[in-house]
Amino acid sequence: MRTMLALAAIPIGCAAMPAAAQDDLQRWTEEARDRAPQMRGLGFTRDVPVEFISRESIGAELLEMVDRQYPEAWRIRIDRSYKAFDLVPRDSDVLGDMLELVVSQAGGFYDPHGQRIVIPDDLEQFLGDMLGGMMGGADGVAGIMEPMMANILTHEFTHALQDQTHGLDELLGTSMDNDDLRLALAALIEGDATLIGTAAMTGDLEAVLEQDPAAMAALMGATGMVGPEAAAMPPILRESLIFPYSNGYRLIATMAQRGGMEAVDAAFADPPLSTEQVMHIEKYLGEQRDVPTAIELPDFGLGEFGWINLGTNTLGEFQIRVLLGGSPDAIRAAEGWDGDRFAVFEHQDGRLALAWLTVWDSNEDAQQFADEYRYADGRRFEADERRPRALEDAAGWATAQMGGEGDTTTISRKDDRVAIVRGLPAGLVDPVLNATRGLAKTRPMTWADMRATPADATQPAGTP
Repeated sequence: MRTMLALAAIPIGCAAMPAAAQDDLQRWTEEARDRAPQMRGLGFTRDVPVEFISRESIGAELLEMVDRQYPEAWRIRIDRSYKAFDLVPRDSDVLGDMLELVVSQAGGFYDPHGQRIVIPDDLEQFLGDMLGGMMGGADGVAGIMEPMMANILTHEFTHALQDQTHGLDELLGTSMDNDDLRLALAALIEGDATLIGTAAMTGDLEAVLEQDPAAMAALMGATGMVGPEAAAMPPILRESLIFPYSNGYRLIATMAQRGGMEAVDAAFADPPLSTEQVMHIEKYLGEQRDVPTAIELPDFGLGEFGWINLGTNTLGEFQIRVLLGGSPDAIRAAEGWDGDRFAVFEHQDGRLALAWLTVWDSNEDAQQFADEYRYADGRRFEADERRPRALEDAAGWATAQMGGEGDTTTISRKDDRVAIVRGLPAGLVDPVLNATRGLAKTRPMTWADMRATPADATQPAGTP
């Protein structure tokens, strides 16, 4: 275990809290501050301020951090990408909905920019209401309140330890244009803190590591979010916020079982590069690591037709699974993923479109995805436009198109690759499809390459 610095007591105070509640929070916070380094095997190098503020103020602080740390172009790209895939309603506010969901579930967050922990001052009441609802009443809530507080507060102090040891700003700043990598890194970070927070409930990390990580992760996924805000959100927002905790826990607990917390620390220098590696752990921890294919798309040059290229991003296996509907067939179709990249376009009249190249582990995997995507996306068309029309293609690509003149989906497969053009009028499909298939560049993804690529923004918001 590394040497732990002795730190000053953490000042806790909020005028709105009764003195008894402040005393409890002071005690719980100081206990968590002492517990996290002992369990995690890392030492603090500087003090970590803890601020208790109202839940409404937490929402305002998160929004301020997003405004400060995320460029507007990035926020627009994320919003339009989800809408171009029909993952969220066209009239929704993706960022606003994400923040609303986070605030509704928040037990606190660690702010890497301010190097502080922020906790809502209604945390005890929030937990009581949540646990009471889950347990069918208030009986028994008091007995579980203390371990739940230990869980949440130790979780956040673990994030502070991660930041002081491994640098969360730099780590997450590498993935601003790759949502799949960002989710994989979030799983590493949140899985680590979730393991230590879970162990804090009993004070026995070894006992927690004796449990089946997959069973524990499934339980976390099933009980991960509560309340009307979560129920009302599109699956992509809700499930993407749960993923780093449940799947991350499974990954980190497996690593800790095999190599202790030293193996977890080593992973921060050589992290998983995809949600595929997080969900299929042997593709990351096995002797033969399954390295994702990185794809670089060309400049499509659609400006003269009124279409602006807002940028590129990667969905990855997990988000493709959600996109396809999450059924057993969808899960199987997403499992052969090896890499993808899409460009999202916005017309001056507000229409959205995308060009998307995916690479698969085998020809059969590519065909399975193409079939499942055609079924899933075809549901947006009327019956007469839903039937795929085979298009002639001299380059050996099997190509089919759905839709009408103003809005089409074209799916083209050759060997282990599937190219998709969605939302463009029929007259623009061929040049964009040909560029996607013929001008894209591919290479194996490496962490060294990702770290060498300058980030277009710093780490956002907080780490719950």
